[in-house]
Amino acid sequence: MVQIILTETKSVKNPNTKTTYIIESKETTTITQKQYLNIVSDDTCKWFRRLGGSETKTMDYTCNGYKCTKLVSVSPNKQNKTIREFQFNWIEAQNN
Repeated sequence: MVQIILTETKSVKNPNTKTTYIIESKETTTITQKQYLNIVSDDTCKWFRRLGGSETKTMDYTCNGYKCTKLVSVSPNKQNKTIREFQFNWIEAQNN
């Protein structure tokens, strides 16, 4: 069984520079396999790109196979940036 931990970092554009962001919030939650698939699906990424934003996936080998481990989303006006990092932990099933 695999536990998926999502670390979501939300940033806002630094008004003094062109390319840097200021971290606004950072939170960590545990998500299900279904939630993970909804977040990283190709249809979801294509939908956000059609809106004018950008979605960048980083794929890596995990204990659950070759999966997306980082997803960077930038809003269409380039003012907000969300970084979602996924950590996969293998959990042994306990039989009673």
